[in-house]
Amino acid sequence: MISAPPLLRRDLLVREQTTTEGTVAIVKDPRTGDFFRLGEVERFITQQCDGETSVEGIRQRTEARFGAALAPEGLATFLRHLGRAGLLESAPAAVAANQRRRRIRGSLLYLRFPVADPNRLLDRLASALRWCYTPQFLAASGAVVVAALATAGANWSDIAQDLARLYHLTAILPFLAVTFLAASAHEFAHGVTCKHFGGEVHEVGFMLIYFQPAFYCNVSDAWLFPEKAKRLWVGFAGPYFELVLWALAVFTWRLTDLDMGVNYIALIVMAGSGVKTLLNLSPILKLDGYYLLSDYLDVPNLRRRSFRYVGGLVRRAWGRAGSPAADLSPRERRIYLAYGLLAAVPSLGLLAVGSVKTLGLLMAGSQPLALALFVGLLVTNVRGRIGTLFGTASHDGRPAEPPSPEHRRKRTRALRGLAVAAGVLAGGILGHARLRVAGAFTIEPLHNADVRTETDGLVERVYVAEGDAVRAGDVVARLSDRAHRADLAKTDARLRETRAHVRMLEAGPTADSIGLARTALEQASTRLQYARARLSRNRQLADSGVLARTALEQASTRLQYARARLSRNRQLADSGVLTRVDLESSEEQAATAAQDELEARRRLEALLHGSRVEEVEAARAEAGGLEAQHRYLEGELRQVAVRSPVAGIVATPTRELAELVGQNVRQGDLLAKVYELRRVSAELSVAEREIAAVRVGQPVALRARAYPDRTFRGVVTAIATSADAGPPSGEGVSAAGAGRAPRTIRVTTEIDNDSLLLKPGMSGQAKVFGDRLRILDIVFRRLALTLGVNLWSWW
Repeated sequence: MISAPPLLRRDLLVREQTTTEGTVAIVKDPRTGDFFRLGEVERFITQQCDGETSVEGIRQRTEARFGAALAPEGLATFLRHLGRAGLLESAPAAVAANQRRRRIRGSLLYLRFPVADPNRLLDRLASALRWCYTPQFLAASGAVVVAALATAGANWSDIAQDLARLYHLTAILPFLAVTFLAASAHEFAHGVTCKHFGGEVHEVGFMLIYFQPAFYCNVSDAWLFPEKAKRLWVGFAGPYFELVLWALAVFTWRLTDLDMGVNYIALIVMAGSGVKTLLNLSPILKLDGYYLLSDYLDVPNLRRRSFRYVGGLVRRAWGRAGSPAADLSPRERRIYLAYGLLAAVPSLGLLAVGSVKTLGLLMAGSQPLALALFVGLLVTNVRGRIGTLFGTASHDGRPAEPPSPEHRRKRTRALRGLAVAAGVLAGGILGHARLRVAGAFTIEPLHNADVRTETDGLVERVYVAEGDAVRAGDVVARLSDRAHRADLAKTDARLRETRAHVRMLEAGPTADSIGLARTALEQASTRLQYARARLSRNRQLADSGVLARTALEQASTRLQYARARLSRNRQLADSGVLTRVDLESSEEQAATAAQDELEARRRLEALLHGSRVEEVEAARAEAGGLEAQHRYLEGELRQVAVRSPVAGIVATPTRELAELVGQNVRQGDLLAKVYELRRVSAELSVAEREIAAVRVGQPVALRARAYPDRTFRGVVTAIATSADAGPPSGEGVSAAGAGRAPRTIRVTTEIDNDSLLLKPGMSGQAKVFGDRLRILDIVFRRLALTLGVNLWSWW
């Protein structure tokens, strides 16, 4: 018990702040760097600790100041707390020794290693970066962030695909280095902002947050700022800086080529800073978002107080004593209840899910030693969390007092709660629910039709674009028909000619034809007789020399035209050569006449006998060939219009369709793809251990990532006969672990898609609804699937 007048230390830094609860005082101990928050009553008491006023005098002054009784025990307890905190000059030397700053602080998952005092460096940075705190910079940087969000949303599929570059062992070191630098700059942003508003930053160092290295600045001086806005800006500076850094990384990634190093670094910043910013701004985790919420609500130690309040409510429900809600305002109760539930439920849920997943991996990997260590660490962690939440110890570290008799009725209610739990267990035994098997799915078209050309030609026009709906038989494209029309016209002319010849052969010779043939024979006979008579006469003339003289007389009459010819004719007449020439000419004419007469006779005989059967058949065969060629060319002419074989949606990109115009295509070349999308199929990847519960005909519910608020339904139509070995080593699984990759089995379902919302390639999650089982059986089945085979293999 304190008997001497207490004396408050003179070197303490005290700042008053106005909150929703009134005026409070923030006290900083410059020796240890610890901060204390004092209410109006506590602040008044500390002001009376001048080393002269006795404890009784302080109590009397406090009662007079606030008009309420102050128990001596309560005042003595408060003064003892001040002494233990080292705020009084009369504190023992051991207290100061115990509160000396340690080199390593925090817990196993939150270790801090102070290194240096950055106050001077941050002074220079704050002076150089003064322009970052202007409204113009805030507006510009905010616009950059908004534009980056829009860019990321427009390129989300490309970003998701590009993130696969980070799923390699070689990406670990660059990722850690870049995220370490980004986190260091994040902490410097806190420090520079604190210096900008007049605070002090005397500690900088390294820390391990969940075994991830980072850089930190101690900006606890921000708690001394009277203005809430400044305190909030100090807390928000780090996440905002990293958000701007993320926005710049988005633009760098979008504007640079994939093979550039800066593009890879920008991708790392996008992944690391994006996720870290979301986590930092989450008030559930004890990071920047939590401290921002705590400062905004003017409730220090929000997490601890909320958990204690919720734990007190739970203890009261179970009949335990020691509720912490006696001196809380309605506002504080609402805040503690809301935050306690929002923080405790996800925290415990994540701990449970992570623990189950880790246990499953360790058991699947057959590592009993690691499993035992993890279970021990898990039990220790859960025990501490449950103790903090449900108050297994009192607030000052002493064991909780046993329940008083007045709480027996509450114990009765606890027994009723046990009865309710028993009812729940009975419901698990007697109640039934449908077994559900979940898995990822990918949409595939039910019918995938290829539009191909049926003839050769030049593409003249394309009538459709990507996404157009077509019916079966609709014209998709047209080929040039000029060459086909020219060939058809030639074939048509030859066909008409051949058909006329066939008709002529079938009709036989006419009377006019025979008459003409006889007339031609008579004329040939007359010419033969004339030629023979002339031949005879020429022979006689050649023998008597008369022909030579006649030729001489003719040459003389033409003397005026050709004297040379007259002389030659005389020579010829004298030698007798001309007579031989004329004789041979006459013989030739006689022979020709004989041949003409013979040909005319044969033609007449053929006409009299009629057409031969072979000739008619040959003409008919030629006509049949021309008719087949005519039909073929007509078919080719019809096939220049390329039609869709089925009804559906054109899936070929418009750019590729436009490039077809003017190209020469061969028969069978692919022009476009048409998907039947009124009914599509979805391929589910069901885990190997779950496939026993899946059968053909079971209902399926699906939700695509593009439509999270809409459920599509179908039924199981097929189950694959073999399991897939999981993703290859290049897709996030190392070569060493490829053999242990989870196996999946493809399950196919068909879905009505009259709205055309589902498109090939879309993905999401699906549930197959199996048999109705007892709820307890479903729970035990899950445990058996997780532990059964692996645990059995250990024995």
